[in-house]
Amino acid sequence: MIDYHALRALQAVIEYQSFELASKAIGISQSAVTQRIQNFESYLGKKLLIRKAPYKATGTGKTYLNLLRKVTSLERELEERENIRPILKLAINRDSLDLYFLDVLSDPKVANTVTLQVIADDQENTLSYLKSGQVDMCISSQKKALPNHSSTHLGDMLYTLICSNEFYAKYFSEGVNKKTLSLAPLVVFDKYDKVQHIYLKEHYKLDTFAKINLMPSVPSFKRAILGGFGYGLLPLIDIESELKRKKLIQLNPSKDFSIPLYLHQWEYQQDHIKIFSEKLIKAAKKL
Repeated sequence: MIDYHALRALQAVIEYQSFELASKAIGISQSAVTQRIQNFESYLGKKLLIRKAPYKATGTGKTYLNLLRKVTSLERELEERENIRPILKLAINRDSLDLYFLDVLSDPKVANTVTLQVIADDQENTLSYLKSGQVDMCISSQKKALPNHSSTHLGDMLYTLICSNEFYAKYFSEGVNKKTLSLAPLVVFDKYDKVQHIYLKEHYKLDTFAKINLMPSVPSFKRAILGGFGYGLLPLIDIESELKRKKLIQLNPSKDFSIPLYLHQWEYQQDHIKIFSEKLIKAAKKL
């Protein structure tokens, strides 16, 4: 017999990365969360949870969490028939969230179809949320689909290395090269953002920087570069207007940086998932 209460406890521990928070989320005691998981593990004779931070499901745990997701999806179908708006969980990279995905958020049909729960993370990490059963779909830079899932190419996010006119005059009067780039302040999203470093290493053999500004939001990142805090990579779709008005200068226009983006989701798609996916794919045509 499958203990779905235990599986929901397992899912909550992985989602919240805490037995205490998991207990609060599902409305039982912390000891009850532990007991439910342990009892089902004893019944199966196999471990479901790797009990060290970060908490992850074992191979067996992942199999049962996928089963839970299927059962939950069927439950949601029944809820839809009763006019209960289903919850859709999405893991998405921040540039997508703050750029073309805004079209999805502005669509009344989507708003009247689903309740959204969004997790924002780097495009290299989002697929892990789908693997662990924390979300229903994700946007990832990884192409390969998970078992029983599909992978749809949304397009490529194209980045270009830019800075403000004043910044260019101050730091690049002798040209854009390894030396001038190393001495000029750089802007990165956060300590996990390696896109700028990969680009500069590949094109300029550069791996040391005099100063790095951390700007952990898409609007602040762009504003910091416009304001002269530093140079960095920005999506072309976000700066078309600034480039036309010559408020920004492309430092290396012949060598832009491209990141492919894929929509990953379970092959079995309910009606609300189909509606959401169609809107998302349409919005991504801006890429």
